[in-house]
Amino acid sequence: MKKIFLFAPALFLFACGGDEDVVVDDVVEVIEEVVPEVIPEPELVVSTLSSQEEMDVYLEGKSWESKEPDENGMYIVIDEPGEGDARPVVTDEVTIFYQGYLLEGLNFDGSKNNVPLVYPLNGFIQGWQLGIPAFGKGGKGKLIIPPALAYGDQQAGDIPPNSTLLFEVELIDWVSQPSGY
Repeated sequence: MKKIFLFAPALFLFACGGDEDVVVDDVVEVIEEVVPEVIPEPELVVSTLSSQEEMDVYLEGKSWESKEPDENGMYIVIDEPGEGDARPVVTDEVTIFYQGYLLEGLNFDGSKNNVPLVYPLNGFIQGWQLGIPAFGKGGKGKLIIPPALAYGDQQAGDIPPNSTLLFEVELIDWVSQPSGY
């Protein structure tokens, strides 16, 4: 608040026809002093938690049915199982709506403009290859994927290395592909 009062004399001098160069220089100098205090430099926060601890902290307080990881260490939360007993296999081409998030909440990717993604399931990260077949046609849910089943220690766009990922998915349909696809 004190810094704002430094602007007042400069603005008053300018309004009264004072020396324009002095006023601009004074204002710029004051702004340079204030900005670091108002907008601090971002700090890189490195989690000291393991991916399992990170997932446990994230899931704490959630009312989701699945609170246990599968044998691969990922969580598959089925909100709607979908139609019938048929499920896609890794060689099928799937049609899905999805949104991808870091556990901190950053939405790093997703289907846009209400247009689903159509892609071979074996072209996705391993966590999707394991998780998507848990849903039937029209099924919806969440996949919480540890780094080992996602991008591991590699940077991937906005996804930092060793990130646990959360995907909200809706499996619209799938098409079996001829062998060799």
